Amino acid sequence: MKKLLLILLCLPIIGLGQPPNSILSAELDTFIQAQMISNNIPGLSACIVKDNQVIWKAAYGTANFNSNLAVTTQTEFTLASISKLFTSTSCSQLWENGLLDLDADINTYLPITIINPNFPNTPITVRHLLQHKSSLQDYESDLDIFQIIGDPNINLSDFCNMYFLQGGSYYNANNFSNSSAPGISQYWYSNAGFTLLGYIIQEISGLTFDSYCQLHILDPLQMNSAGWYYSNINNNDIAMPYDNIMNPYGYYSVAQVPAAMLKSNVEDLSNFLLAYTQHGTFQNNNLFSPSTFSDIVPSNMQNGFGWWGMDTWYGDANGNFWSHGGYMHGVRTQLNYYPSDSTGLIILTNGEGNYNAIQNKIESYISLFNTNSTPTNTDIFINKNKNIKDIINVFSQTTLERKNIPLFYIYDDGTVDKKIILE
Repeated sequence: MKKLLLILLCLPIIGLGQPPNSILSAELDTFIQAQMISNNIPGLSACIVKDNQVIWKAAYGTANFNSNLAVTTQTEFTLASISKLFTSTSCSQLWENGLLDLDADINTYLPITIINPNFPNTPITVRHLLQHKSSLQDYESDLDIFQIIGDPNINLSDFCNMYFLQGGSYYNANNFSNSSAPGISQYWYSNAGFTLLGYIIQEISGLTFDSYCQLHILDPLQMNSAGWYYSNINNNDIAMPYDNIMNPYGYYSVAQVPAAMLKSNVEDLSNFLLAYTQHGTFQNNNLFSPSTFSDIVPSNMQNGFGWWGMDTWYGDANGNFWSHGGYMHGVRTQLNYYPSDSTGLIILTNGEGNYNAIQNKIESYISLFNTNSTPTNTDIFINKNKNIKDIINVFSQTTLERKNIPLFYIYDDGTVDKKIILE
């Protein structure tokens, strides 16, 4: 078993006088890294947003064992199905601008005709697709059919022709419900449906799907490192997906890009979450109006646009938060939005280990962080030209270097590093 890398997290000097946030951060560090070891999670980055700011962010472990690359808060992760939230946001923007009718037949916008062959006279609508009630019944394993190393070799138009049209090379009538029509069918989580939404966005806007998202979501949110394709991001700092025994899957893609293939670091993705906690606004940019926001994530926690609510397979059954997770080979991710106090959390990993305990722990700490204090800054910071003046623990007591606990290293240049040396 490969060992996790030494974690070096830079903290400002103000963090040493026992402010609550520093202690909370240290407690989370210890818990998260113990969970990573026990659950075989090679690398992880996470954050908490509260009061319209990122109050805590952290990075742990290994992004790539082969290149000895540590995870930082700027490491890119494949987001997997969190990508769907960007697709649903795009649809909501087009709807708000009068370019898309959520309840019109999708064939109004397409150069091809897509129907459920079992209910040919009942149209599929964008609303149906957004709410996973379109009568499409594809499976997660369908992603494997299209998985290749590198960027996809099938564009959205070709995918939809091959997958949804009778006679297409990947058409399967069993991917459509034969018991309930579009709109009245039960919830069925559909990657193919969100891929189709990407094609609709492309046809309505006249832009490629990724270009539309870049202009109308990523750029306004200053998600400068994010992108849908490897060719559009920094490939020198992207987390390699690993299985449970740390075998790499390679930097792969699937053709269902709008459903699964956005890549981002936790810092950029936090801007998207902040926009939702502020009902569509990030700094001076409006992704959509407050009224559109209330349709995307309704107050009754049901029938959201893409988001997981209490009426979905994977959402919070108690209706306490909206969320979306991501689950692919070597990828597990989570994004939660808590409407009661406009807070949220993000977890990104490049492994297949269970992160539920980590999610629950971070969630329990949201209310404890003080937003009037300086947010914890966890960017990796290594400077070989500085000398250590002192080593102290979280209680500001001088100590010797020890393993498996967080310590603060004070340097002669006035900076402070928080280190945890894992045995």
